[in-house]
Amino acid sequence: LMKVIGATKGNNPSHLLNEVQDIGRRLEEAAGSGELIVGNICRRVLFIIRDEYATLVQGGKATDSEEKIIVTSKHPSLGGVLEGDLALPGADRIWTDDVPQSFKSVVVESIKELVKEIESIKEHVADQAMEHVHANEVILTCGYSTTVLHFLMEVARRNRKFEVVVSEMAPSLEGHAMAQALAKSGISTTVITDAAIFALMARVNKVIVGCQAVLANGGITCLTGVHTVAVAAKHYNVPFVVCTGLYKLAPVFPHDQYSFNELRSPADISKLHPAGIPRTVSTLNPTADYIPPELVALFITNAGGHNPSYIYRLLAEYYSTE
Repeated sequence: LMKVIGATKGNNPSHLLNEVQDIGRRLEEAAGSGELIVGNICRRVLFIIRDEYATLVQGGKATDSEEKIIVTSKHPSLGGVLEGDLALPGADRIWTDDVPQSFKSVVVESIKELVKEIESIKEHVADQAMEHVHANEVILTCGYSTTVLHFLMEVARRNRKFEVVVSEMAPSLEGHAMAQALAKSGISTTVITDAAIFALMARVNKVIVGCQAVLANGGITCLTGVHTVAVAAKHYNVPFVVCTGLYKLAPVFPHDQYSFNELRSPADISKLHPAGIPRTVSTLNPTADYIPPELVALFITNAGGHNPSYIYRLLAEYYSTE
């Protein structure tokens, strides 16, 4: 996106927005409907362009009525966020002033700061680990997440003893790689089958997982099988904690388990059996699970901890309402 902005002729923010929107649509189409992060990054860049324009050109020129609109947009209602009614009136007038020559370079520098923010997310999330993992606790995690791995390794690095139970998450079996990485860090680790999750949940103090995306209502999409873990945690009143960066925050609303899901080839499942699964048997292999917000206790992000009910307010801070 920085290359696109740098190659765009002229210094007009409207042209920059159009170029980023065009490349963003193509990237989203290439990524598929289940991949939301690509769209999130493009929206963040669009927000940066509008925000830098407001800072350089409109700074200090807002009228009383415009200030009232801005205050409203920064503290939106959940209904407004989900229904898309937060666009500022008069948005078509925003590009009438002259743009400083430094505008494009300022936008590029802000995008570089966004890149640095994304690159340092694991460290910022891990810095909060000692507040959430206590001595002699049993932590359950699922599959493989680099953010969760760094989070737990930070606790071990500070010599706090605890135990981790890793669900293997068939058919990908990502949990095996996670268990190996944890064990190499000196953490007491146990791998269990997915079928044993409910039986073992009564012994667990906390569930800590990563996610693929955080949705506007405070729900998440994540690895297939994690919904089972979340339901078991709710049954035993075990906190279900999600470690994630805010770049995964997507301003979209799910309707059901299949809203942002795709079906993969059943070969991943059928190859687990030597003879395979007969073609007459229907085999579903979804790419993700949707976890509703009522099953999530806390989000640990690079900007601190947040309850699911607060997620919609973060949308106004990270994305433009236009």
